[in-house]
Amino acid sequence: MKKILLGIRTLIFFCVTKIKYRNKIQLHVANSIRGKIVLDLGPNTKLNIGSFLMSQGPLYIKAIGDGKINIGKNNFFNHNVSITATRSIKIGDSVDIANNVVIVDHDHVMDDNGVTGELKSSPVKIDNHVWIGANSIITKGVHIGEGSIVAAGAVVTRDVPAHSVVAGVPAKIIKKL
Repeated sequence: MKKILLGIRTLIFFCVTKIKYRNKIQLHVANSIRGKIVLDLGPNTKLNIGSFLMSQGPLYIKAIGDGKINIGKNNFFNHNVSITATRSIKIGDSVDIANNVVIVDHDHVMDDNGVTGELKSSPVKIDNHVWIGANSIITKGVHIGEGSIVAAGAVVTRDVPAHSVVAGVPAKIIKKL
């Protein structure tokens, strides 16, 4: 009975989302949406979610400006994941994201007077078969290579080579797989 209710809920989410966002969103009907998903898509943005996304929710996805977010297939997002793009965030297939993870492709511009209203952005790419630990932050311009692991609490500010384990603030390679 639980699976049937989950299927109905996912189908309702699919229909409501397609009606609300029309051509801004590509969404596969076969997903497992268990918790709340909050979508905030600006006028010139695009969101593509592949099949078999399992989300425990809440999941926050926001695209502003010309932001594009592409989420592959067979992914798992735990509680309280936040993804915000002003340019481009690409998440590959079979990516597991633990709770309280933040992924952003931009940062605020600062001058002598402090933070300005401008944003500086650079694409983020997360390859296939990546695991991102709880409370991690992925910042603008980062490419995480295939089969890598981001340890819990890491702040990733540089590219992560394929099949590596990174940890710390800022994240550094601690092991090659």
